[in-house]
Amino acid sequence: MNQDYLTHTKEKLHSCEVCGKAFSIKNDLNRHYLTHTKEKPHSCEVCGKAFSIKKYLNLHYLTHTKEKPHSCEVCGKAFSQKNNLNVHYRMHTKEKTI
Repeated sequence: MNQDYLTHTKEKLHSCEVCGKAFSIKNDLNRHYLTHTKEKPHSCEVCGKAFSIKKYLNLHYLTHTKEKPHSCEVCGKAFSQKNNLNVHYRMHTKEKTI
């Protein structure tokens, strides 16, 4: 079956035998299995911290370079990871109580 079709239909044909979580793309399931094996094949050359997924290692490298590519449109504060920016945005949108 076409991978693009599965991605758009959200049909999940590949299930984890350990926890039952389902994926539409087999490669995503294979990457997920690393969370159960605790295998972390990707290591930071600067500090040695290890990651199961290379994407997370690449995000981690930003902590060493001090690069902060994600900026708040409200106050200008910058973050190395987009998730931290999203958490920060909640501070601006949260209603202030007296």
